[in-house]
Amino acid sequence: MKKKFYTNSGTWILINGEVYITNYTINLDQLFEFFNINRSLLITEYNQVILKPLLCSKTFLGSFDRIEFVTIVGGG
Repeated sequence: MKKKFYTNSGTWILINGEVYITNYTINLDQLFEFFNINRSLLITEYNQVILKPLLCSKTFLGSFDRIEFVTIVGGG
């Protein structure tokens, strides 16, 4: 019996602990748009580095990148 291995040419990224696969070259701004995320109340961590909002359009996702979205919550 022959063993078959799963191959995928897509880019595997980890977003808040979940694996996503994309077949397109995208930047973080496009990722926000796809998930309908409001960036004004969000901090983005990209490969364990906090990104300034201006860098999101220049940061393209690569294989096995790790992204964490942290929401700012206020209260009293």
